[in-house]
Amino acid sequence: MRAIMTTWLGVSLFACSGERSVGVFGSADDGISATAAETGLDDAATADADGGGTLDGGGTQDGGTQVDDGGDGPKLDVGAMESADGGDEGSCLGTDCGCTSVDLLFVIDNSTSMNDYQVALGQAFPTFADAIIAALPPGTNLHVGVTSTEMGYSNAGSTTNCEATGNGLPQEEFYVTPDVTDTGKNGAQGRLYVADGLAYFDIDTDAPPAEVQQLRDWFAAAANIGEGGSNVEMSSAAAGWATDPANAAANAGFLRDEGAVLVLFFLQDEPDQSDAPGMSMPDVGEAMLEKIAAAKAGCGGLQCVVGGGFVQQGCLPENALGVLLGGLDQPPAIGELPDDDAVGPGDFEPLLEDTLAQVIAQTCDEIRPEG
Repeated sequence: MRAIMTTWLGVSLFACSGERSVGVFGSADDGISATAAETGLDDAATADADGGGTLDGGGTQDGGTQVDDGGDGPKLDVGAMESADGGDEGSCLGTDCGCTSVDLLFVIDNSTSMNDYQVALGQAFPTFADAIIAALPPGTNLHVGVTSTEMGYSNAGSTTNCEATGNGLPQEEFYVTPDVTDTGKNGAQGRLYVADGLAYFDIDTDAPPAEVQQLRDWFAAAANIGEGGSNVEMSSAAAGWATDPANAAANAGFLRDEGAVLVLFFLQDEPDQSDAPGMSMPDVGEAMLEKIAAAKAGCGGLQCVVGGGFVQQGCLPENALGVLLGGLDQPPAIGELPDDDAVGPGDFEPLLEDTLAQVIAQTCDEIRPEG
């Protein structure tokens, strides 16, 4: 797998609340920071990334048509976004800017040991929902969906030096893709998890309070996706395959292209195991970026995608999740994963409410509406 050699630093956002310093994961020595330096983010989320290598810049946009991570591998052709003055630019700069919709996809680990994390995320979601609704213009449409980290099922697994085994087999045995074998399992292989009869929740930012409460209740059920999934967890693969036509039937209607921001939020307490050195299907992170870029080509590709979450970071940035997050235009907002025996909603709320919501709003401001 081709590693992206870069350093991700905090970026400043100018929103209605003033300047914010966005937390992103950096080099192996820099650690992670999720702070709002001058705006009162009280509980800064920090963590150390002890994997080798550094990340710097993620993807950059060249004329709005390609994403270049600075390495020697292929660039991703993501299409051009027409600027307000008729030119092709990487962002929308005119008065007609502003997304019309936001698609939030939560990729949640459903292996053993995840129950407390799932419950805490569900409990933290209401403040995030309120922050998103406040940050986006009235009438912006939201889709909220959940998928799991399962591609193929293993009832046992262990990770050593960033490589996993499941039931005594190498992790590549559990990279089961829906275009070849559809396991049919709810929420697996990038399919949306159906909770309370809904594959995703559809709501406008000016919805009445009763409908917002329905969203909160639905997400609490969807986030509690259970612990019966595979113990070889493949978060980046799940995110990529969620955008692939192979899952078009299960995910119908969730993902929009033009005028829509796609948000990928990861919750996983093991390193991403979508690929590893020596596996027979290398560059899974790059392949997932290509899927996501293709699904968002009409909007402008990866410039319309925001990443974030709480993940085990010891194998970043070399693993597939690190490559995927490193290829996005916006630096990802990554928080420290707390111990499962002490986790609560307060561990997730600062990054969700004070950082990620503002990154989403900023990205929304910079893209053209549908049509």
